[in-house]
Parts: sequence; structure tokens; C-alpha cells
Amino acid sequence: MKRHEIDENLKWDTSLIYKEDDEYYKEIEEVKDLAEKLTDYKGKITSDSQTLLNFLKDYEKLMRKFSKAAVYGHLKSDEDTSDSTYQQMSQTSTITGAEISEKLSFITPEILSANYDDIKKMLTENEELKEYDHYFDDLFRSKDHVLSEDQEKIVASFSKLSENPVSTYMIFSNADMKFPSVEKDGEEVALSDANFTTLEENKDRDFRRRVYETYYGVYKQFENTAASLLDGELTSHNIVAKLRNYDSARQMSLSANNLDEEIYDNLLEVVHDNMDIHRDYTSLRKEFLGVDDLGFHDIYVPLVKDYEREIDFDEARDIVLEAIKPLGEEYVEVARKGFEQRWFDVMPNEGKRSGAYSSVSYDTQPYILLNYTNTIGDVFTIAHELGHSMHSYYTMKNQPYIYGSYSIFLAEIASTTNELLLLDYMLKNSQSEEETAYLLNYFVNQFKSTVFRQTMFAEFEHEVNKLVAKGEPIPAAKLDEIYGDLNRDYFGSDIEVDEYISTEWARIPHFYMFYYVFQYATGFMSAVALSQKILNGSDKDREAYLNYLKAGESEYPIDVLKKAGVDMTNKDAMQKAMDVAREALEDLRKAIL
Repeated sequence: MKRHEIDENLKWDTSLIYKEDDEYYKEIEEVKDLAEKLTDYKGKITSDSQTLLNFLKDYEKLMRKFSKAAVYGHLKSDEDTSDSTYQQMSQTSTITGAEISEKLSFITPEILSANYDDIKKMLTENEELKEYDHYFDDLFRSKDHVLSEDQEKIVASFSKLSENPVSTYMIFSNADMKFPSVEKDGEEVALSDANFTTLEENKDRDFRRRVYETYYGVYKQFENTAASLLDGELTSHNIVAKLRNYDSARQMSLSANNLDEEIYDNLLEVVHDNMDIHRDYTSLRKEFLGVDDLGFHDIYVPLVKDYEREIDFDEARDIVLEAIKPLGEEYVEVARKGFEQRWFDVMPNEGKRSGAYSSVSYDTQPYILLNYTNTIGDVFTIAHELGHSMHSYYTMKNQPYIYGSYSIFLAEIASTTNELLLLDYMLKNSQSEEETAYLLNYFVNQFKSTVFRQTMFAEFEHEVNKLVAKGEPIPAAKLDEIYGDLNRDYFGSDIEVDEYISTEWARIPHFYMFYYVFQYATGFMSAVALSQKILNGSDKDREAYLNYLKAGESEYPIDVLKKAGVDMTNKDAMQKAMDVAREALEDLRKAIL
């Protein structure tokens, strides 16, 4: 559909940010003026407690305005990635961000050049400064990796160039890349990123194969371009890591959330120790489908015969609102208002960014991008993205701006907990044995996709990044080899790893988020534990979970999660999630065979 053909009630309401596009550009100019005024603090930031407080307030004003504008720019751009007007707006945000970073590059080095004890004294002298205690503790933690003012200015000026690979990849994959249609029953079926998975669930195996080969064939055609972009992305991070005196780019990435690299390695170890779950699921699929040549065009088809259920958006909304009731009345009412106040952009449209996400700034309501196609999987996507938005809502309601966001490490937990509450509700209200089997398959498949698949992505990313760090080239053929070998290891011998799946790395946008994907896996494992506490525990357990949603960045993420009841520094927590998956797989086997 064209965007103008879609019901306004199924589009997010960006007019709540700016009624006219001109307001965006006016805000950008104000941001630039504020950035210029902030340079007056140069050499004075920590001179006394009042000056420090004034600086922090002025800096907050700048960043709140810029964040608000940047959210508007990328939302409008994602509505139709082929619209040059909003592509320009999104690029304006990127350019402005780079200019601000360069102009204000003196701030962090200047603060860190001060004596931390002197700053601690200022925090006790001024009541309004006390809330910044954790902020400065976190800032001084990175002191050894902050450069001189001139060096920081160079790094900041490099930021626009370093963002070019991801911006180019997004435009290339969402706007420029076109997929041929696939014939079925005498009709041409349009193929896109948005409907690929749905088409791969079709019962017609030959049709699935042709969809699979056509889809990945397009990525295969452009894999050399994709390899070059990925090389540029990883290279830029490695350059910055060296400049900032980190042992590795991975250490730099995880350090942002005060995470030890041991968590990453523990995840890989636990997943490999339990690889039999993933391989057994693949074998079960082969046995259920009754094929001798299981292929990757067979991995999305539900393992439940003759079961289909279409759920329109209104019904999906009602189901999700019922499912999240264990989180309390207030939580449900806020979520209900989210549907009423048009947080959601629901329908696919021509040029719209693929996938789904939640986006927000401190001064906007949450916004949720969907590409809804009436499947049960889409209902779970609503619950997932709503979990992100509710996390943002509770954080911003309960924390000052300085702590008004949350770390990436915590981000996927709230979203996945919502999904698991939805799964529990739908299993308890299943309309048939077939639906129960379908939902069990959905859970096992989600565990496979979120824990095993994302860990495989994480392992691929780490292996490729190690090559880049050593200065070795990563041509498409090398990436295909690494990715193909990982698929063989994870899936086992009961599926054919072909040239198409070996190129799948080229379609994964999360590789441009640098050491992000492992947190999907750790988040899912944490969510398994937390959802069990919410469903089967006490009011105290639910309160602990809501406190996690409210914590924002007021504490380090590992500590926030521990207070919620999960310790991810211990491999036991990961193993318990694996045990749940192994049990669910056995229940699924009994249900379908």
C-alpha cells in the first residue's frame, strides 16, 4: 500500500512532537545556538558547584531538544525510506549530532581533568547536584579511555564518516534493494523483507523453496557491497578502540554498560554446552515434515498441521492487554493509553523500514514501528515492542533526565518478558490441541531464534571482528565461509547448509549495532526467570520487576538486574533457561508426534 492509503488511526501520531516540519528545523537551529553558548563554559565547568550545576542544566536542555528532533527525523524517514525530504531530515540530525559532538568535545576531557574528590565535595555542597553522584562515578570510570581535548575533537569529527556504513546499508537494504515476485497458482506474489518470513510459513514446499532462493539470491547478488559496508563498520570501531586505549573493540563496547567480557564468553560456552537442544529441534523438524533433504526453506513452517489463525490488530490489542494483567492495573492502563494515543505505526507500506522497533526521547511519547500482517507472530511482536515502550515510560516517569534511559544490556529483558506473559496467557486460553502445539512450537522456535540464533550472530560478529582487528580482509567469500560453518555447527547434520543461507549475514542490520546481538540472548534468558517470578511468585517479585523498569541508568545494569532477581554473571542463570527450553522441546515432541 501507499502510505496515504492507510487509516490514520493505524499510523503513529508524530504531530505530538511537531505539528509542522518547519518546527523540526527551528529546533535544530536552537540546538546549534545552545551548543555555541555551551562553549562559554570552556575552562570553567568544575570551577565551583554552582557553575557545574548551571552547566549540567544547560547541557540537559540542549540534549533534550536534540533528542526530540532526532526522534522526529528518523520516524518520518522510516515511514518511507524513499522520500528524499525525510531522508534529508534524518541526515540533518546525523550531521547536527556530529557538529555538536565536535563543538563540545572539550567537555568530558575537562571534567575528567579535575580531581574527583573535589567534584564529590561539590556534590555534597549543592543539594541539586546530589542526584548526579552515580553519573560522575560512571563518568570517571572511563577516565583512562578519554583523550585530550584536541584528540577528542578529531574523534568527534570522524563520527559522521564512521556512521556512513550503517546509514548507507539501511538506505540500500530498505529503499534501493528490490525483490522479484514469485509465482504461485498462476499469480505473482510480491516479495519483501516484511513478508519473507510469512511466505516461508506457507504449506507449499516448492513455493517456499522458490521464495527462499529468490530472496537470498538478491542478497547474494549484492554481497560484495554488503561485505565492504560491514568492513567499514567494524574498522571504524576498531580504530576508535585503539585510539581510546582499549584492549579490543569488544571491550570498548561492553565497557559502556560496565559489563565484563566474561559475560559474552560465558554465553557462548553455555550455548555450545547445550547445542543438543538446537540440533534436536532441527531433527524434530525433519522427522515431522517427513523429508530426507531438510533445507533452510523449511525452518519457518509451523510444526502443526492444518492450523492457521489470523488475528487483526484490534483483536491483537485486546489479547495483549489481557496477557499483561499479572503486571498490575497501572501497567495495563498505561499500555491501553498507548494504543489509544497512537504509539503504533501498524501497517506495511511501500518504502517503509522493515522490521519493528520502539523509539522515544525524554520529551516524547513512545513510538512503535510495526509491519503487521495478522499472524500470531505479529501479536508477539506487539507485546515485545510494547515491553520496550513501557520500560521507557516507567524509566522516564521515575528518573531525572540524567538517568532517563536504560542500557542496551537491560533493553531486551522487558520486551521478552512481555512475550513470555503473552505465551502463558495464550496457552492457558488455547482454543484447541492444535493451537497448544502451535504455541509450544512458537516458544521453542523463539528460544531457538533469540538464544541460539542471536548467539550464533554474536559468534559470527566476534570472529569477523577479530579478523578486522588483525588487519585481515573480509571479502564476501570469507564471510560466507564463516557464516556457513557456524550454521553447520549450530544446526547439525540434519539440514543442508547451502550457498543461500551462507549469505544470510548480508541481511542482518544488527551487525551495524556492534556487539549488540548477544544481549538478545542474555535478555531472553533473564526474561525466562523474571516471567516465572511474575506468574508464580509473590507481590514482592512483581514489585521488584516494576522497580527494574523504573531504575533507568540510576545504577549499573548488572546491579539493576540482580535486584530484580537475576544474576547474569553466573552461568547457572543461563543454564536454568536452557533447562526450561529442553523441557518445552520434549512437550512439543509429545504434542506433534
